[in-house]
Amino acid sequence: MKRTAISTVCLIMILTAQTWAQGQISTALPEAKKESKFSAEWRLRLSGSDMHDEQSQSKVVDIRTEIKAKYLLSNSLQLDIQPTLRLQSGQTQSVDGADKPENKITLNQAAAHYLPFQGFRLSAGALNQRHMHTQLLMDNLAFPAARMEGLLKYGNFKTSLAVESAIPTSTSLSTNTKELEPTPSLNSAALKLNWQASKNLYWKTTAGYFVFNNLPSAVAQQSRLLGNEVDKISDAQYAFMNKYEGLQASTEFEFPVFSALDINLGGEYLVNQKATSDNNQAYRYFANSEIHLTKNMDLIVGGSYFSVAPEAAVAYFNATGFETNRVGYAAESALSFNKEGFLVGLKYVDAEVMFANTVQSREKTLFIKLETFYADL
Repeated sequence: MKRTAISTVCLIMILTAQTWAQGQISTALPEAKKESKFSAEWRLRLSGSDMHDEQSQSKVVDIRTEIKAKYLLSNSLQLDIQPTLRLQSGQTQSVDGADKPENKITLNQAAAHYLPFQGFRLSAGALNQRHMHTQLLMDNLAFPAARMEGLLKYGNFKTSLAVESAIPTSTSLSTNTKELEPTPSLNSAALKLNWQASKNLYWKTTAGYFVFNNLPSAVAQQSRLLGNEVDKISDAQYAFMNKYEGLQASTEFEFPVFSALDINLGGEYLVNQKATSDNNQAYRYFANSEIHLTKNMDLIVGGSYFSVAPEAAVAYFNATGFETNRVGYAAESALSFNKEGFLVGLKYVDAEVMFANTVQSREKTLFIKLETFYADL
């Protein structure tokens, strides 16, 4: 962890110097504004993590470049491409060989959005699933999908109703199916209600439904190592004991207490209606405070508590955030340098096992991160 921390601090110093230099150039050479069909923004994320439990340990430095690019083909058709380049270095030791460092390019989204008339949108491509689902159910993944969404805005209120059909895949957009296995599917619907009076005064809430079908043996095998209960049919064949179909909801509220303090509160809930009531629910509560130390510097302090039962979600698809069969808490703190355009922070996660098994144990993880704000390319 000492080597990880040193590497991260060095990267922070380099990026800070680069940001300062770019600021000097931009003040000397103002950009000429012009209309364009193409727009893009990017950010850089640097992090070091130290994770350990009774069966494994991991120390990894992670560098990511995230891009959001949009191209307006016409007044009603837009392309939306969001790739991420990830570079990792470090070491891991685990019984299953999982979570080893790897370098790869992934897609957060690669979609076409069609708006034939105001208040209605059709989207297709590799769609990011966090638009429809909570963190308890889904990581930041893109699935091949088609979505239909109705939109309505009235004053400070926005509401939308969306339905989507997707093919759940890995980060490489592979279905993980073997011969004769049917194509898996994820069908879902979500209703969103948003009210926003200002940047730091808003309320967001979502309620939705989901159903997985035909999840392949490879997904069941990996999920067994991450908290789900599965049946072993043969040495190479696994099947989930329960189907995954249910409801999810989330809410978030932010408000200013006084000029130097903003409070952010919220929660998420998930229930798999196809599993028994003693192991089919998940929930998360969180509270954050943003203290404005100066005009250009904010101190962010927050914490959360979570509980994810073994059969609440498909562990293969929510493993980065929570896994299943876990209960615990997270605490984090960060300094946001608004003028310079970056954030530096720490996060600690302690995740205990809800029901004892042979593949999971109490897990403790420490993150050190630096993250720039999105900037125009």
